[in-house]
Amino acid sequence: MTQETQTMTKYQLKKLINQLEDIRGRNTELVSLYIPAGYDMSKISDFVTSEASEAENIKSKHTRKNVQAALDKIGRKVQEEHTTPENGVAFFSGNVSEREGRPDIQVWEVVPPQPIESRHYRCDKEFVLEPLRQMVVSDKVYGLIAVDKNDAAIGYLQGSNIKTEYTMSSEVPGKTRAGGQSAQRFARIRKEMLKNFLGDVAENAKNALLQKARDDKLLGILVGGPGFAKEKFMEDHLHQELRDEVVATEDLNYSGEEALEELVNKAEDAIQDAEVVKEKNLVNEFFDNLREENGKSEYGVEQVKKALGMGAVDTLLITEDVDLFLARYECPNGHEKEVFEEKPEIEEDMECDECNDEMDLETISDIVDVFGKKAEEMNSGLEIISTDHEEGRRLSNMGGVAAILRYRIR
Repeated sequence: MTQETQTMTKYQLKKLINQLEDIRGRNTELVSLYIPAGYDMSKISDFVTSEASEAENIKSKHTRKNVQAALDKIGRKVQEEHTTPENGVAFFSGNVSEREGRPDIQVWEVVPPQPIESRHYRCDKEFVLEPLRQMVVSDKVYGLIAVDKNDAAIGYLQGSNIKTEYTMSSEVPGKTRAGGQSAQRFARIRKEMLKNFLGDVAENAKNALLQKARDDKLLGILVGGPGFAKEKFMEDHLHQELRDEVVATEDLNYSGEEALEELVNKAEDAIQDAEVVKEKNLVNEFFDNLREENGKSEYGVEQVKKALGMGAVDTLLITEDVDLFLARYECPNGHEKEVFEEKPEIEEDMECDECNDEMDLETISDIVDVFGKKAEEMNSGLEIISTDHEEGRRLSNMGGVAAILRYRIR
């Protein structure tokens, strides 16, 4: 297997997914091909050739040419591989140019960190990425239920991401000021409507969470809300198997979908093992050090690189949206230079600062690969920080590369 097709890490795969998600075809001209391990690559090559011939029937000249060019790129890659890698391989190819009539056909070859389950081929306006998305998130979740008498939301905390599964609104009226029998009758009706609403919430919670609990994919359940309804819901309506999974009950300022993030924040003590909580705690420790000016935090690629080289880094923090590469140049006289750049901005050569001779680009490496390898050598931790939460976004706004130090270095 070639260097370019080595198995991707989850971080690398997530970056690629984000890149491919942004690409849109003008027509059904983006090609996705998934090949599980064990397939005869010569037969795959024949299949790609056959699809290129079938593309002759596409009416639009531009679409036809782009599809055929994409298949040609994939076909050449397929011919380079005699056997499928252990986890299979996926190819994505298509026109990425934003200028009509000036095609730029690119191809990506992906050996994922988990096995590809089935062969799949499609031409569409976007790439088929769902099989890869499933590989970058843990399948274990915390269940989230936010409920009061008016609204409810049910969702998951999966890794660092909060996903909403159900939102519900009741028609339970407010209390009446009327007296006598009318007030008693109204109270009975109101009580029955609330009972029915909480029953519906419990049914949706069962649909969303019970099978996950039985499959051992539920880490726990968080229940919250601004009033008494959450206790009533817990005691009288929530399925017993799910009630046994509840790890925290929280008083909230909100109900409904907007309450789910508040619920996670308030229940942090109960879910210290959750990825999002670990990330937030590390980022907050970094910012606390900055505020206290104790010298235990550094940020910026050059400063962090220096601290890593000294063995001073306890935990390296890099946000998932960082898109930096380390380019290494060398001149004929043996002088070397390293430059951090975004990949499109990296020059093929530059002038040597020491002898003014021309330096050639020798290697380009993703910053996470470079810093991660150094962190491993120095027994430093590495955390990739999501930007789905406020702490991650704050770190991203500071450049996305930071470190918590073992000791002060300046």
